[in-house]
Amino acid sequence: MDKLEEIKNKIKKRYIMGIAITIVAMILLALIIPNFIIPFIIFIPFIGVLVTVISTSKLNAEYRKIFKSTFVQKALQKKFTDLIYIPNEGIPYQTIASTEMMNMGNRYHSEDYISARYKDIKFEQSDVHIQEEQESTDSDGHTTTTYVTIFKGRWMIFDFNKIFKANVQIAQKGFGNSRVKRFFGKKEERFKQVMMESESFNKKFKVFAQNEHDAFYIITPFLMERIEKLDEENKGKLLFCFIDNRLHIGIYDNKNSFEPGSVFKKISEEEILTEISKDIELITQFVDELNLNNDLFKKEV
Repeated sequence: MDKLEEIKNKIKKRYIMGIAITIVAMILLALIIPNFIIPFIIFIPFIGVLVTVISTSKLNAEYRKIFKSTFVQKALQKKFTDLIYIPNEGIPYQTIASTEMMNMGNRYHSEDYISARYKDIKFEQSDVHIQEEQESTDSDGHTTTTYVTIFKGRWMIFDFNKIFKANVQIAQKGFGNSRVKRFFGKKEERFKQVMMESESFNKKFKVFAQNEHDAFYIITPFLMERIEKLDEENKGKLLFCFIDNRLHIGIYDNKNSFEPGSVFKKISEEEILTEISKDIELITQFVDELNLNNDLFKKEV
């Protein structure tokens, strides 16, 4: 805790120093070369921010590392068993890509990897950020490359309590990044849209399955009700992929989990643990609401 406070104060001082130097430089240049004041007003703050970010990068990395080992690790250990927590690693690209249910873009980053058990349900989870490279050419022929976020949020993988032979996807309308092979491939591998018996569910979600029987076997009225409740409790868009007898859940909410707050805010252990508990609850609520620890139906279809 003391070490965290010490590093935080160092970062604050460098930020304050960077702001002060930037302001002084702007004033001096305005006095010396007033004819160029407008271009320099735009240019100098940019340089000041860049220098400050570079000068604090190592301290920020150390602060983040200590924060996660001090608070996040301990909070996870209290809630889960068989815990493996690796802050700087994440779910591998191929694990998500192999589901063939997500567009994977051109850039992939994942961190805050967790592997553990909750109520004897094994799960993995991490933050995932997927971007798509896009190029545009102006009238002069100059090409600009930008990266557009197509998914940013949590990816979780749970053991599922039913064994099934075909794969099923539930994509919340507006998720925008789901992908299933509906038209190509072998006939038995193709996905087709399945309308469920609940009108309210069909208004919010699209269901695709390789086998209609499996869709109705997996997506029971109870499960639909629970998914709708989870939708109400989460701000992000949801994607459920039932594949290889496991449940993949993507939550597109544009958030990073288990991150420290602003260095300009006083360190309050109580507030930090409250925020971490909220991040943990996002995992546990899916097990609890979907009743994943119920193995009553754990048998072959």
